[in-house]
Amino acid sequence: MIGDPGQDSPSIGIVLVNWNGWRDTVECLESLLRCPHRSWFAVCVDNGSADGSTERIEAYCAGDLPATSPFFEYDPSTKPVAFMRVSGRDALSRARTGLPVPDRSVVVIENEANLGFAEANNQGTRFAMAARSPEFCLFLNNDTVVDPDLLSEFVQAAARHPGTGFFGPKTYYYDHGGRRDVINFAGGSLDLVRGRTLHIGQNEVDLGQHDREREVDWVEGSCLLARSRLLDEIGLLDPFYFAYFEENDLILRGRRAGAGAVYVPRARLWHKVSASSRRSPTKLYYLTRNRLWFVRRFATRNELARFYAWFFGYRLWFLLGVYLVRYLSRPSAGALLRGARDGLGPLPDRPAT
Repeated sequence: MIGDPGQDSPSIGIVLVNWNGWRDTVECLESLLRCPHRSWFAVCVDNGSADGSTERIEAYCAGDLPATSPFFEYDPSTKPVAFMRVSGRDALSRARTGLPVPDRSVVVIENEANLGFAEANNQGTRFAMAARSPEFCLFLNNDTVVDPDLLSEFVQAAARHPGTGFFGPKTYYYDHGGRRDVINFAGGSLDLVRGRTLHIGQNEVDLGQHDREREVDWVEGSCLLARSRLLDEIGLLDPFYFAYFEENDLILRGRRAGAGAVYVPRARLWHKVSASSRRSPTKLYYLTRNRLWFVRRFATRNELARFYAWFFGYRLWFLLGVYLVRYLSRPSAGALLRGARDGLGPLPDRPAT
């Protein structure tokens, strides 16, 4: 384990989004408390949960509700954890007026409704930057478990790549048939002609074949470290995506500003892939619509023409056949068609940050 970098090390504002998933959230927080890098604080944005998430996260921070995980033993010595809860309506104003947010503390922002993944992350990021002005912001899915050295490895990689804006870890499946060494993500490649954001190394057993730190097209939003000054320059996640493709959009904006993404294999975490959003018509709708929006925003004319020919000449009809014939799911087929229709509509203007 990497040694404690000390109190003068770069500060990291960690943003998590919770929606009826307090068990995942407290497991994630417990894994963060095992990190020797101590200059961090967590902002957990609750998206209108109905399961008492805020109260349970507060009980965990007080030491009254142990976290459970197959990855580690619960450590009561790290409790209590400084805890604050603020309403979504006045969170930013409270951050700007000096709400104290110490290291290794947890702030829960309570929203009355589900703002979507992108806007909830933005809300947490605005709060973090107003409250502490951290050098880095880490977008972290609440259904993850981090390796103790993840934060330290990220900070060291950022020092090695001062011109890079984004950093991502080697991500494993939380449980892949009882194994914890199966890779879900080892950096990403991008194919705008197919509208595909590809996972390098996906479903491979980790034998060290993806241990080289390198620049990649994109890194996944489940664990995405960003320099705060770059976010100030290019803006935050586009909330019109609601969910899916928002991190790809952000990273391509960063690349156009001259700041790319680096895959950091020594930073590791385990992800309960799609734990918060199983395959559903809603997910299919957003994936389809957002794929079209994303390609239209970033592809060249030639790439866009080739994408349209592939998607509307083949892919759309293939997927309709799959959902109607194989799965007998008319709701899924309808969601696919609505997503394609809306993806061809006017592109939303980017919001002011």
